[in-house]
Amino acid sequence: MLKLLDIMPHYAPDSDYVLAIITDTEGSTYRKSGAMMLMDDKNNYWGLLSGGCLEGDILQNAQDCFKSRQDKMLRYDMRGDEDLIWGLGLGCDGAVEILLKYLPAQENHLGFFEILAFVEKGKDFILRLLPDHNLEFIESPRQISQVELENKLIQSPKKPTHLASSAGLLIPLVAPLNLLICGASPDVEPVTSLANQLGWKTTVIDHRKEFARCQLFPAANNVLHIKRSEWKSFELVQFDAAIIMSHQFERDQDYLARIINSQINYIGLLGPRKRRNKLLSEIGAEFSQLEGRVFGPIGLDIGADTPETIALAIIAEIQAVKSNKKVGFCYQDETR
Repeated sequence: MLKLLDIMPHYAPDSDYVLAIITDTEGSTYRKSGAMMLMDDKNNYWGLLSGGCLEGDILQNAQDCFKSRQDKMLRYDMRGDEDLIWGLGLGCDGAVEILLKYLPAQENHLGFFEILAFVEKGKDFILRLLPDHNLEFIESPRQISQVELENKLIQSPKKPTHLASSAGLLIPLVAPLNLLICGASPDVEPVTSLANQLGWKTTVIDHRKEFARCQLFPAANNVLHIKRSEWKSFELVQFDAAIIMSHQFERDQDYLARIINSQINYIGLLGPRKRRNKLLSEIGAEFSQLEGRVFGPIGLDIGADTPETIALAIIAEIQAVKSNKKVGFCYQDETR
C-alpha cells in the first residue's frame, strides 16, 4: 500500500489510471489478496503484484482498459506447465486473480486519489471492493477498533479480509508510520534512510542547532531544532514510534519522561540495559512494567555492530512491533 503513495508527486489529475487489485489467490503466491498496483497510460507503475514477473503482462492488459475505458479481470495459474509456454518465469505454485479497475479522470478517479491524499497526511481508511467491482471508502481512525458496515459494527481489519459475498473484500489503507528520532547524531542518518525506503515518515529533532541540519539527513521528512524550553510543548500526537538516541543521558531522560506519557506505543532506547534501567529509574518507571512498549537495547538481535547494521536492527524491530509479531529482542541478550 505505501508504495502507491509514491505516485502523489507525479499525479496528473487530467490523466486516467488503472488500479490493479489482487482479488483472490490459491496456493503459493508472491502477494496475497488486497495487494495493489497503480498504472498510467505511459506504462509507469507504482507498487508490485509479484516479484516482477507479472508486471509486464499486467501493463499490457492495462492498455486494453485505457482503450476500452472498461475494467478487466486477469487470472494467472502457475501450477501447471502453462508458465513455460507463457515464458513468464513466475517461480510460484499458485493461482492469482487480478482486477484491473479503470479510474477515469472525468469521474475524479472514483475518489481514489482523494483518499490517497488523506492517507498520506496520516488518516487511515478501508477500501471496500464490492462484488460488482465498485469501490467504497470507509474512514477507520486508529483509536477506534470498529467501523460501521451495512449498519453493523465490525472489527477494523488489520489486513485484507474477505467477508460474506455481499460485503466483498476489505483492504486497509494505512497511513505511513510516523517515526520521531530524538537526537541528530551521525548514526541517525542510516535509520532515516531505511525508514524512507519503507515509505515511513521521519522527524529528527535535536537541541543542538549545529546538529539539526537538513543536509545531514536528506532522507528525513523533517529535521527540527527543538530547544530544551520548546520540548515541553512539542506535539507528539502524530507519532507512532520514537527512538531516543541523543547520546546524552540528561537529554535522553527529558525525552523519555515526556514520551512515556504519550500515546506512542514503541519507544526505543539506545545503549545497554544498565543505562536503560537508570533512565527509567530517574523518571520513576520500571522496565518490567513497560516491556513490550519500551525496547532497549534497541533493535533485533542480529549481531549488529555498525551504524548501518544497527539501523537495520532498529527498523526491523519497529516493523515487527508494528505487525504484532513476537520475536526475540536484543534486550533479552544477557550480555548487553
